[in-house]
Amino acid sequence: MDSGTLCEPIALAAATSVRVEAVERPAGSDAPAPFPHFHEPAELIWFHHANGHVITEAGDLPIKAGTLLWLPPMAAHDFRLEAGATHWVIVHCDPAAIADPAREGQALEQARIHCPEGAERTRIAIAFDWLTALAGQGGRAADVLALTRLLLGEFPADTAASGQPVSAALHRLRPALDLVAGTDGRLVTLEEAAARCHLSPSYFSRAFSAQFGVGFAEYARQYRLRAAARDLTTGGARVSEIAYARGFLNPSHFSAAFQKRYGVSPTTFRQLHRARGA
Repeated sequence: MDSGTLCEPIALAAATSVRVEAVERPAGSDAPAPFPHFHEPAELIWFHHANGHVITEAGDLPIKAGTLLWLPPMAAHDFRLEAGATHWVIVHCDPAAIADPAREGQALEQARIHCPEGAERTRIAIAFDWLTALAGQGGRAADVLALTRLLLGEFPADTAASGQPVSAALHRLRPALDLVAGTDGRLVTLEEAAARCHLSPSYFSRAFSAQFGVGFAEYARQYRLRAAARDLTTGGARVSEIAYARGFLNPSHFSAAFQKRYGVSPTTFRQLHRARGA
């Protein structure tokens, strides 16, 4: 994996924080073209039928039928699957939405791989079939998240892969991403982010835009909007409190930005989510 690694934009509905997709290719299909990439959502993947490997920041991991794979957010990776029939289920998710407080020792920040056998493999395969059906039939977001959380718990404690980051450009800018994620939505300036990466603001701005396809200020703003959307669906804080907590100048500015991004006001968004949950 090299500097050709691309940021793949994947949109998660803020009210669900998860997206389920089943991918099937028929017999006789060519091998997929290499596509080194990374994205903000994490991935939980079950390979019903596949052969090959995935190149990750943690190393080269083998893939076969009955493989369960976890890739953390912003982890550069590239699937190298063989030609022929394949069937896999990809769950893109916000780790904050599926984190289980009862499993504090689980390292969600590391790639994890598990190849269960026997009854365990059958149980996981059936669970992913349920998850696919549940998501496809418009099931409740809470149920989709709960089942995703249970599947994540299938990884034994010793399945964390280890290794060194291999995407130099992404590795160099990762401190800025960690800064945005670790400040609980506070407004982070370009100068702060550049300093964290030990780069000049002008060089950092150019490098960030080239790597992510969007400027740092816009990336940080979208991150705070997604965090605010999660606040609206998981707690009872007032809209004004969420606006200030997430670094917006005032509630009016927050409401305007939120409506532009999600198509409804923060209040309506919360009401729609509660109605859907009910």
